[in-house]
Amino acid sequence: MSGSSLIALAAVVAVAVRESSAVTNEATFIIDSVNSDPGNTWRASDTNVIPGDGKHFNQLMGVLPRNGNSFRFAPIKKSVTDESNEALPENFDARERWPECSSLLGSIKDQSNCGSCWAVSAASVFSDRLCIATGGAVARNLSAEQLNSCCYRCGNGCDGGSPESAWYFFMRHGIVTGGDYGSKDGCQPYSIYPCGKGRNTCIDDEPDTPDCSIKTCTNSNYTNNYRADLHYVNTVYSLSNSEEDIMNDLYKNGPVQAAFYVYTDFMYYKSGVYSYTRGQIEGGHAIKILGWGVDGGTKYWLCANSWSRSWGENGLFRILRGSNECHIEERVIAGMPHIPKNIN
Repeated sequence: MSGSSLIALAAVVAVAVRESSAVTNEATFIIDSVNSDPGNTWRASDTNVIPGDGKHFNQLMGVLPRNGNSFRFAPIKKSVTDESNEALPENFDARERWPECSSLLGSIKDQSNCGSCWAVSAASVFSDRLCIATGGAVARNLSAEQLNSCCYRCGNGCDGGSPESAWYFFMRHGIVTGGDYGSKDGCQPYSIYPCGKGRNTCIDDEPDTPDCSIKTCTNSNYTNNYRADLHYVNTVYSLSNSEEDIMNDLYKNGPVQAAFYVYTDFMYYKSGVYSYTRGQIEGGHAIKILGWGVDGGTKYWLCANSWSRSWGENGLFRILRGSNECHIEERVIAGMPHIPKNIN
């Protein structure tokens, strides 16, 4: 190797070391600051598995800003104060209310190092709601893979998409079944290798969005007819940023999808009720809200993330409720499933 090549290689290594050191120093500062403040309602840790290289967190933030189609595709649902005669409980967990769907409701997804959170959370919420609407008769994982790769109107796949457009896709085009990576479950299972800090080395640091498989299943072991495998929603809507409206809809119909702004400190969340303390904004992220509760007088939303069970509270997190923390109550979307005539 020539002298100039050695110098260039050394420069690259030096930059990588500096970047890694800077991230480590920031992580240590954030974790120590959070954990040393007795007023905080949550704890931080550097033991989380984080998809990707553990440095470029914005790679995971796949929610695009609202555009002119957002409220056209998902209009705000009118508040109905008397929607349920039941008083809302202080603590609620969808997994307990609908045990026949607990395997779906309790599932934690893994988007890997692709900004597909908008697709992964939308498909997960639709799966939950379809199971609930059919009394557990249709308990299938719906395909985040198909949504991420085929919804061109949604955005750019691994480079981000629109949750509202995702639900509009369900209504107009339908979605087939598809489980997690390597599961051989359904028509189009997730195809992006799970990797990141604390586990498997990523095959590709910046994975391309998988090619769209039009009208065909990618799982050769799946024998169901493609068209018969499609599932649809009848209606799509956004909820107002009213805490009570979100709770009422969740209690009656099942989990909802929500988008919020992620700051650097959230990456190190380990337990408790999260609220922003410090760090820069990393981007918009989409998750599933499946319940709520109160912990030591602090109200929270119970949420499922898509960074595997080795992050946070076994893949879940709790975030401050009722104050639009990190804008989480500002962009909540869901839909009502079409119930198949012939349920197997």
